[in-house]
Amino acid sequence: MTNKHHTCPFSHLILSGRCGCEFSAKDCVAEKEFGTCLNEDASNNCQSLYRHLRDNSDFVLKSHHQSNLSVGQQSKIKMGGLLALQEIISHSFVDTIDNITILVDAVKKEVGDFEKIPFSQLMPKIAKFKFRKR
Repeated sequence: MTNKHHTCPFSHLILSGRCGCEFSAKDCVAEKEFGTCLNEDASNNCQSLYRHLRDNSDFVLKSHHQSNLSVGQQSKIKMGGLLALQEIISHSFVDTIDNITILVDAVKKEVGDFEKIPFSQLMPKIAKFKFRKR
């Protein structure tokens, strides 16, 4: 029996050790390791959340009309956005996410629809997020 894998928009955060997720899995193709999701609903929720973060981050990243973002810009949106949501929803100020699925579910429960996320509160955290501390 083969496991069905789904897209994980946060896989590089999980592989880097900055985040965890109960549904994360590793897969390899031609010696390249990548992260996948074992739960279709969780994958869909995470992809939807990332799309909303991405769509609302153009101004802060100065990336208007730019379809391809650098890895650094994507990391700012993803990790900065997740950390800001964790602060708002869980009142937690740590710089890691233990379980992305639990956070995404809590956001959905709190705001209902990802369109209703208070993006103006997330943008300062996204703008100042740096993946590597110097």
